[in-house]
Amino acid sequence: MPAEPEDLVYGRHPVREALRSGRSCHRLLVARGSHGPAIDELFALAREQRIPFVVEERQRLDQLAGLDHQGVVAVMAARTYAELDQLLNADSGRCGFLVFLDQIQDPHNLGAIVRTAHATGADGVVIQARGGAGLTGAAVKAAAGAADHLPVCRVTNMARALAEAKQQGYWVTGLDAGAPMPFHGVDLRGPTAVVVGSEGTGLRRLVREVCDHLVQIPMGRHEVGSLNASVAAGIVLYEVYRQRAGG
Repeated sequence: MPAEPEDLVYGRHPVREALRSGRSCHRLLVARGSHGPAIDELFALAREQRIPFVVEERQRLDQLAGLDHQGVVAVMAARTYAELDQLLNADSGRCGFLVFLDQIQDPHNLGAIVRTAHATGADGVVIQARGGAGLTGAAVKAAAGAADHLPVCRVTNMARALAEAKQQGYWVTGLDAGAPMPFHGVDLRGPTAVVVGSEGTGLRRLVREVCDHLVQIPMGRHEVGSLNASVAAGIVLYEVYRQRAGG
């Protein structure tokens, strides 16, 4: 897949992790008056990597990244996405664990899921190239640095990508609020692909049909509907981690 034409990373922690990851950075922008140990560390990283840095008025950073930049914006080289084959054939020394996101719309949900996937030991995240959020600045900030340490792949056909994963020995488990089976009723210790549907409509029909298991998260109260997509994903991803850790 082609890289995005421009990639802005903002927020002190996401920028630090982007610089640490080794990705090429064109320049670092720091709001006038920003100070403290975190800012000093960013300046040190920029000097070490010979990255030009510029002190700008805060309004300029607001224009580039909105109001949530915490005084720092990194203009990075265009981000490249992993290939699906790379994730399916990853030699992690254990059973594979991938997270597929079927048209997640909210970049904050995407970022939160990427962060949780990284924390729970997933080998990568697969997202829809069209119809869903990409790794925008908002998603990267929500991922709090995880997007620079966990491969993310974009595919044009999610059902076909899942079928390829099944051919490689993965068992596909989809989250579906109407499923009869609870999420903890499935053995997730083997090669596992967890599929999370979009915030509004859940899994699409063709994606649902390719799943080996459909599971739901039991709820004590139903007045406010189903859980947020990133919260639901977090519960199931930690169940994968729990089972694999022997908990």
